[in-house]
Amino acid sequence: MKESNNTLKKINISQKGKKSGKRNKGKIALAVIGAVLLITVCSTGIMFREELGIIRSIHPISQGKNCYIMEVKSDYYFDKFLEAGGAHSDKEVSIFLTNCISKGFYQVDVTNEGLSCSTISAKKENNSHIWGRNYDWYGSVPIIVKCTPKEGYASIATCDFKNIIDSAETVPDNFINKMLAIAAVYVPMDGINEAGLCVADLEVNEGGMLDIDTEKPDLTVTTAIRLLLNRAATVEEAVHLLQQYDIHASGGISHHLSISDAQGASASIEFVNGEITVVNTNCITNFNLANKDTAAGGESAQKRYETLCAIYQENNGILSEEDVKNALSQVSQTEGTWTTQWSIVYQQDMQKVLYYFGGVFDEENTFSVDIIK
Repeated sequence: MKESNNTLKKINISQKGKKSGKRNKGKIALAVIGAVLLITVCSTGIMFREELGIIRSIHPISQGKNCYIMEVKSDYYFDKFLEAGGAHSDKEVSIFLTNCISKGFYQVDVTNEGLSCSTISAKKENNSHIWGRNYDWYGSVPIIVKCTPKEGYASIATCDFKNIIDSAETVPDNFINKMLAIAAVYVPMDGINEAGLCVADLEVNEGGMLDIDTEKPDLTVTTAIRLLLNRAATVEEAVHLLQQYDIHASGGISHHLSISDAQGASASIEFVNGEITVVNTNCITNFNLANKDTAAGGESAQKRYETLCAIYQENNGILSEEDVKNALSQVSQTEGTWTTQWSIVYQQDMQKVLYYFGGVFDEENTFSVDIIK
């Protein structure tokens, strides 16, 4: 019996050892899985480090406002974009951004649909530059982008998230939509940089923007705006930069650019017959001034243009902040399909951009952004 008990004891010890071995193997397996997950998380964190930093900065400007602000502390691959030859179309911009933002894991789409807008440029009594802009469209989700590239000018730009997500009901309030919102860097509708250069995209209602294809590198209208905000300080520098590229329409519509600077120069940059034409002007709406046909953009564009010009001339080109707000209010559109989504008043001497929404110009509807590098 003793021998039998000893045998039983040995058997029990052996079985215990087998169970211990299984537990050890299980622990090793869990440790390996944990290590793999940790490496994956760390690798993902490194791979998307810049993107994660940007999306952490995205937030509404205030409670109840359907407008967001985002901060980008780099040029977000824009130099690489230029080195690669830029883009001939919105689709090519989308392909580039898909590789940058999602590393190819999901598609990022951008476009620039039609827009009906107005701009006015003037001087204040202290001789500093002041600029106003209305962005008119049907439904939008504005994203204010503060960009501080290491090489270039700091800027404030405004993008319509609708041009990325194709919906005025969707906002960048979750991880995926915030990742998509990073594309806003490449789709500015307007902007101001620290040197005082102001740029805005306006639709040309009569069309006429030809698609050109030379040996020059390519840019779409919105990526051209990003180029100017990053690298130009004056209207002259802006024109020189644009002349180095073939500029292509975005969203299948014709455009011209309103550009003004701190020295008081102001112009409409128009793309007529495949060439860049510069028309010196302080007021711009939705027709090519080079053609000298104010009725070409339709009744609304003509009326807004005449209203802005009258205000400018009555004040001999010297306008205060209140004057510019009043001018934008008079040409804002609050009824119908096309309405004013946001308005901007920029004052050079204050290095500040004031935003208003829905054509309402009161203190409760104001959002201020400083241009600081």
